[in-house]
Amino acid sequence: MKVNIALSSQNAADWARVQAGAWDQRPTPPDASLIQRAMQLGDLAEQLDFDGAWAAQHFGTPYGMTPNPLQALAHVAGRTERISLGTMVIVLPWWNPVQCAHEIAYLDIVSNGRFDTIGFGRGVAKSEFDALGLDRELARQRFSEGLDIIELALSGKRFAYQGAIFSFPEGSLRPEPISTDLTSRFFGASSTNTSLELMARRGLKPLFVGNKPLTEAAKDVRLVNTYRQDEGLPPCQPKNILFMYCTKTESEAKEAEGWIAEANKSVRLHYGFGDANAFAGVKGYEAYAAGDGTATAIITDDGRRKIGTGSAYDLSNLLVGTPDMIMQRIADGQLACSYSELTLSVMGETPAEAEASLRLFAAEVLPSVHAMEAPMHAAALPELAPA
Repeated sequence: MKVNIALSSQNAADWARVQAGAWDQRPTPPDASLIQRAMQLGDLAEQLDFDGAWAAQHFGTPYGMTPNPLQALAHVAGRTERISLGTMVIVLPWWNPVQCAHEIAYLDIVSNGRFDTIGFGRGVAKSEFDALGLDRELARQRFSEGLDIIELALSGKRFAYQGAIFSFPEGSLRPEPISTDLTSRFFGASSTNTSLELMARRGLKPLFVGNKPLTEAAKDVRLVNTYRQDEGLPPCQPKNILFMYCTKTESEAKEAEGWIAEANKSVRLHYGFGDANAFAGVKGYEAYAAGDGTATAIITDDGRRKIGTGSAYDLSNLLVGTPDMIMQRIADGQLACSYSELTLSVMGETPAEAEASLRLFAAEVLPSVHAMEAPMHAAALPELAPA
């Protein structure tokens, strides 16, 4: 099974300054140092025999700080020769879709065809939509039309589009990409059942973040393949993005719980999960207003996930522990969810701890995961209709 590294630039220590509105002060540590550190993980991916490097899209707060994942991956492509590249995700409603198609083609060229997981998402955080002057209530429609346009642009033919939001005259995709199968590499990340259905029916294979108990995640895989069956599409396997902190001892893993909980406050603050008004009355985000939508894993002080009235997070879907513990959780997760590939969001209280964790995983876990089969299990398939 393939294993990738997520390039993540978090400045969790800066939230106190942001919440205080101390805009006359500079972030400490500087954002640049954390971004440069994330890029160094991209270098380590190839050196430590990982299979790929992935990037997300976030901006405007201390969370994520990667405004263009395609730009970040172009940097990685220029510094590596072998590893594949992936987005987790391109937030499609934020883009001019014609520009996005051209940038996908460009990355395909400069990476020599290594951009093999093109993940899209709808976006959640009010602050990011507001910063771009976009109405979140149009996010679903912008996503659907944007995907239409990118599929047309990557078809290899001249294309034009007239929709409710986007309108483009006839044109061609230039530069023309190396790969002719880019649309087959499309994946979708969703945090609500509505988005899950939308993306599955559009043929996007799923990207799952480890934010649910394995039993619930397994149900989502079956649900995706049920929607795909309805559309005449074959069943597929998800790729999973999981948080990872590899330690030499169980006691070290236990000590990590406090700072993991603290670090994950960034998620609540960035997405606005603690703000009752962040989703209230926003069309298309009703699940978030009800507390049922999740963007990523939120770890509370007791080691479980809680957002509003949503269900609790199960640690079986969080890769924290010794190499043996992590290997068992990966095996359990693959059996439950039939995932075909893993991307690790590497955690650590300091950059040095994150790198040590990554190196320990590479030395003691990665060879075994590479040797694992990653089949599709019966639980991932649609239930048989009653006779």
